[in-house]
Amino acid sequence: MLFRTPRFHDALQRALRAAIASHRSAVLCELLAVHGQRACALALADLSTRVIADALSMLSVTERAGVLRHLPRDARARLAAAGGIVHDTAHAPAAMPRLSPFSLLVGRPQA
Repeated sequence: MLFRTPRFHDALQRALRAAIASHRSAVLCELLAVHGQRACALALADLSTRVIADALSMLSVTERAGVLRHLPRDARARLAAAGGIVHDTAHAPAAMPRLSPFSLLVGRPQA
């Protein structure tokens, strides 16, 4: 969408809240696809921690990671304090062993 106005933000926030409250993950995924991860993350950031956690739990792993990436720091901190989803380590690059070109030839990862 070209113009991001407070009115747009409020409308998206209401639509997200309705999809989450009615547990309609297909609608939530459609809103995410149409408006993008950044817009949805910013709209979710103003909602309660519980609502954000519910929304994230309804998304796939890749969608969840994308929304978390765009979620403002204070909203991520609220999630962490509540014990919610903070990050998904399944796709984190830090979870992969560090390899050097030499270790590829020898066959063992470098420590």
